Amino acid sequence: MSTPRREPSQSELSALYRIATLGTREGDLLFTVREALRAITDIVPCDRALVFTYDDEKEDLRSFVGKGEEQERLSLSEPGIIRRVFHSGRAEIINDVAADRDASPELQEAYHSRTIVLAPLILGEERLGVIAAVNSPRGAFTDAERDYLSLLADRVAPTVRLAHLRNVIERQDREMEGLQRLSRLVEAQESLEYVIGESVRIVNDLVDCEKVLVYLYNEDEKALCLERPALGLDEDVDIKVLLEEPSLVSTVFRTAAPLISNDAANDAWVSPRLRELTGMVNGMAVPLLTDREPIGVLETINAKKGAFDEEDMRFTSLFGGRVGGVIELSRARVRERALMHKLREADQAKSDFVSILAHELKGPMTTIMGFGQTLEQHWDTIEDSKRAQFLGIVYRETERLSHMVSDLLDMSRMESGSLRYEMENMTLPDVVANIVTVHTSLTSRHGLKIEVPEDLPEVYGDRERIRQVLLNLVTNATRYSPEGTTITIGAEVNGESLRVSVADEGIGIAAEDADRIFNKFAMLPKPAWTKKGTGLGLFITKGIIDAHGGQLWVESEPGEGSTFCFTLPLATAETAGE
Repeated sequence: MSTPRREPSQSELSALYRIATLGTREGDLLFTVREALRAITDIVPCDRALVFTYDDEKEDLRSFVGKGEEQERLSLSEPGIIRRVFHSGRAEIINDVAADRDASPELQEAYHSRTIVLAPLILGEERLGVIAAVNSPRGAFTDAERDYLSLLADRVAPTVRLAHLRNVIERQDREMEGLQRLSRLVEAQESLEYVIGESVRIVNDLVDCEKVLVYLYNEDEKALCLERPALGLDEDVDIKVLLEEPSLVSTVFRTAAPLISNDAANDAWVSPRLRELTGMVNGMAVPLLTDREPIGVLETINAKKGAFDEEDMRFTSLFGGRVGGVIELSRARVRERALMHKLREADQAKSDFVSILAHELKGPMTTIMGFGQTLEQHWDTIEDSKRAQFLGIVYRETERLSHMVSDLLDMSRMESGSLRYEMENMTLPDVVANIVTVHTSLTSRHGLKIEVPEDLPEVYGDRERIRQVLLNLVTNATRYSPEGTTITIGAEVNGESLRVSVADEGIGIAAEDADRIFNKFAMLPKPAWTKKGTGLGLFITKGIIDAHGGQLWVESEPGEGSTFCFTLPLATAETAGE
């Protein structure tokens, strides 16, 4: 007999609300983890709460307990209850951990677990981790507690994703700032001492450590010599490292590959002499590279967080390559000018994106908040017809937000090459009929004329993506055409392909803008009555058609309307067999 589902308590609702509002207030992963651990214990009575977050770089799970202390990492290649929930995407109750087929030491030994309830952190198709409550004070967890933990996981997942994105953006911003500072250093054409001094300061700002040293190779002495200034090292310390001397620095120079030693006292690669001179507990060394060969080594010593990691090495290696170029000024200027150009483009693209997205999201969000507040405050006094009208507006604006997010996801997947296509032989008239039937709002202010013969041959493509293409083009036509005008969908065979067109009677497009409209965030001058979008629709549409081996173009004159045309390959006997 199942346990009757109870209504959530005030403390449980408060915990869920607190988590749901985190995304608007915080983006720090550790803060999010702490709040999640607190919310788990508020919602599910237990001895302790656990949060596991997926690290896609190391392909393992980081575990957090207590007040957010990181305890250990779990490899996803080994069996275990936590890994099972992560991979399956299903919440579970295990009221006898020791008897479970995937019982693993970390639950029984590290967390003293007898009973456990777990829920996966999933956002869309992306697995982000697992949350869990350990040891019910009643002896066993219930289905209701599993359901509440799953509900909490649904609230936590977007905030965890936001925290990861914020960490990435902040890291990229720091790296970009460091590279910009280095670029300015190139243009300054100062002395070698000034270049080295600024370089070690930039590295120290990005990789928080006690010491940053630069060694340059001296051909006459066949040694790597410490250059001044050396951050964190006494002025009277002079170091020369012979290439045959076993050390982190000489090995990195010889192999032109970076190395990390997080246990210098027991590492055979670390010279005892250099360990004593520098006070090294842990260290990281990367080569200073030019286009030809290493010219020296950049070394960071004693990470203030306790150890250096792969991310530290990744950026410092990148920086080491740039510093090597700075030292050879004649060649560095060319490379750094190109870098500055790319940085400006990246900054401008980022600014444009944020500006456009903020503007487009603000409209529907303001509408939803306004009508939602009205409904909340005056629900009992609003007439049924008005209430339905308000709810309809909220639904349409929510749908609009959903379309914007879908466009952003499609753009991201398209640029990363991960947008998938399910290719098959299909008929275009069926796709057109589906659009006309499902999206009736398209004809509420415009006429829709279909000139698509029913006997058209099959084409080879992804049905849903071609439907997306047609819907994008028809929606675009409604945005830029006055009310009462007609939009025409046509199709005809053209050699070994099918030519499809969407024609409107709208404002038209100037010849100089005919190619630009297919770029990301393209915004052309238009009348005030036209509806705005994210500027991604035509970019995504072109990407889909390109992936099908077709072409997309526009035929238009200002004030004379526009006809968007694309081609699709006709189906063949070979494609029918795929």
